[in-house]
Amino acid sequence: MVKGRLGCGSAQEWLKGPGPLVWRRTFPGRTDQIREARRLAAVLFAGTAREDDVALIVTELCSNAVLYTRSSQPGGWFGLELVLDDLAYVAVTDLGGAGAPSVPSRMAPHNEPCLGGRGLFLASQLAFTMGVHGSPAVGHTVWTDVDMHARPHAEQATPLAS
Repeated sequence: MVKGRLGCGSAQEWLKGPGPLVWRRTFPGRTDQIREARRLAAVLFAGTAREDDVALIVTELCSNAVLYTRSSQPGGWFGLELVLDDLAYVAVTDLGGAGAPSVPSRMAPHNEPCLGGRGLFLASQLAFTMGVHGSPAVGHTVWTDVDMHARPHAEQATPLAS
C-alpha cells in the first residue's frame, strides 16, 4: 500500500466506495425550493459528467410537484431521493392531487397548444428509463434512472452547420 492511499486507485473509486451513495431530503413545497433541490443534485453529482442532466431532471420533477400537487399547499412538501451508482436513481415524491403524472410519447409541436408534459418529456429523453408510482390520494413518486456511462445530453446533440 502506498502511503496516503486507502486502497483505492483513484478519487472516483473512493467516491463510489462499496455500494451506491444514497441521499434523501425533503423541501417545503414552494417554488424557491426547486432551485435548492437542483443545486443539491448538481453538487452531489459534480464531476460525473451527467450533473447538468441530473439537475435538469430534478428541476422538472420538482416543478411538477410544486405546480400540480398538494405539495404546494400550506405545510406541503416534496421529497428528493438521489442514488449515485452506474445507473443513478433520481426521484421526487409529492403529496398527490387531482390527477396522475404521465409522460407524453412525443413533444407537441410549438404551434400546437400544450397544457403541460414538456418537462416530463424532456426528463424522459435524458433518462435511461422513467416511471411513476403512487396515486392522487396518497401522492406520487416520479423516478428516472440515468445511465452514468452514457454521454451527457449536451454532447449527444449534433453541431449545427455553419
